[in-house]
Amino acid sequence: MHYTIKDIAKQAGVSKSTVSRYIRGERDKISPSTQKIVAKVIQELDYRPNQVAVGLARGQMPTVGVIVSDISNPFSSVFMKGIFDACEERDQSTAFAISDGSIRRERDIIKNFRSSSVDRLIIQTCGDNEKFLSKLDPRKTVIIDRPLKKVMFSTVTSDNYDSTLQAIHYLQDQRCTPVAFVTLDIKSVTTRSIRCDAYLDAVEGKQEPIVVSFDTAAEAEERLTKLFASTRRPKGIFTSNGEALKIFLKFARKHGIAIGRDVGVISFEDWDWMEFLNPAITAVRQDSYTMGYVSAKTLLEGGTPIGGKPQTQIIESKLVVRDSTSLR
Repeated sequence: MHYTIKDIAKQAGVSKSTVSRYIRGERDKISPSTQKIVAKVIQELDYRPNQVAVGLARGQMPTVGVIVSDISNPFSSVFMKGIFDACEERDQSTAFAISDGSIRRERDIIKNFRSSSVDRLIIQTCGDNEKFLSKLDPRKTVIIDRPLKKVMFSTVTSDNYDSTLQAIHYLQDQRCTPVAFVTLDIKSVTTRSIRCDAYLDAVEGKQEPIVVSFDTAAEAEERLTKLFASTRRPKGIFTSNGEALKIFLKFARKHGIAIGRDVGVISFEDWDWMEFLNPAITAVRQDSYTMGYVSAKTLLEGGTPIGGKPQTQIIESKLVVRDSTSLR
């Protein structure tokens, strides 16, 4: 349920103006006891203020709206920094919002931004929302990270296909074969499907494809257990992102599978902690800061002009080789 300032005021037994001042951070005229009551009600109702509206009330009008699908991924926080820096250099303010993988929330955020006159958008889409997105102005919209199935806007993304191809070939050269592709659900996120396509091309004619796709950790456990007990037991693992790697590492530890001895592992995404494991994990390192910076620069330079063809800018990644692919 969507609650309003009026709802909070009613439950807290205070005026709407008091709640409004509390949310805006103007609390010097609100007693400590009233502040505690308002804070408790906000927490109980799980109320989230419209940050654009708060900014307007403070005279800080954001001009670029950024919609992030997966804030838990370190990749996202780094490209957000790139966006912020590019906008700050051009004296443009930003408003960030999180869709958390929800199509409904993504649509609501876009509607809220546009109703608040924030109509220049950078979107990391959660997927399967193309019909709604097609109504946006290509001059004022840039897609970051996850390309749409049909290119409608300027897009900035990683070299998902080429870097995955390189990674699979590296596993093959290290004799970590057969190679399995381990991933969270492929269907909704285009970057995962692109990486899977590269994997399939890399193993064609060399082995039977082994794709382990799952929605939950329980599904991963079931499918990986079955795979490692079969005659198709892999010697190489490529995980489509850091989250899939975490799930595989938990599985390997539980079942006594030694990384770097029993199986070679490469992750797409190089999270900080991967280099501190023993063995450290070989990974595809994306330049997410540049991706964010270029996205903002492209947007502020006018996106895709009317009648123009949307361009996709590919930001090169790097394969960082560590001990997880040196089978002993």
